[in-house]
Amino acid sequence: MEKIVYEQLKETLYYEKLPNGLDVYILPKQGFNKTFATFTTKYGSMDNTFVPLGKEEMVRVPDGIAHFLEHKLFEKEDHDAFQLFSKQGASANAFTSFTRTAYLFSCTSNVEQNLNTLLNFVQEPYFSEKTVEKEKGIIGQEIQMY
Repeated sequence: MEKIVYEQLKETLYYEKLPNGLDVYILPKQGFNKTFATFTTKYGSMDNTFVPLGKEEMVRVPDGIAHFLEHKLFEKEDHDAFQLFSKQGASANAFTSFTRTAYLFSCTSNVEQNLNTLLNFVQEPYFSEKTVEKEKGIIGQEIQMY
């Protein structure tokens, strides 16, 4: 891992790019008991196109897809990722900004188990017609709040 020292902040950051292209950053905090982790993608509310893996042509998707996926990824066929994090002693959440979508958790124990849960649930989406329609209604209600 590359070691990046920020003298003014008295912080040391570790960085590595994995073979699959994932950027990993680790910021150890001496004297802290809580671990905080995020899985962040550079795809936010302003985005509505992407190039599928192994393809060359851009695909257009409906506006708001990042926020929709933020909600949907927590819902699995046989469980809810929020409940799983809770059972493992973690608090989880997510947010969508203009340019990013982030999935996160914090915990004081079971760090490795919660990291595995985070990595798995963001990479294994589950969709059914019923749950997609339900989510459309929820997001529609959120939009009306603005």
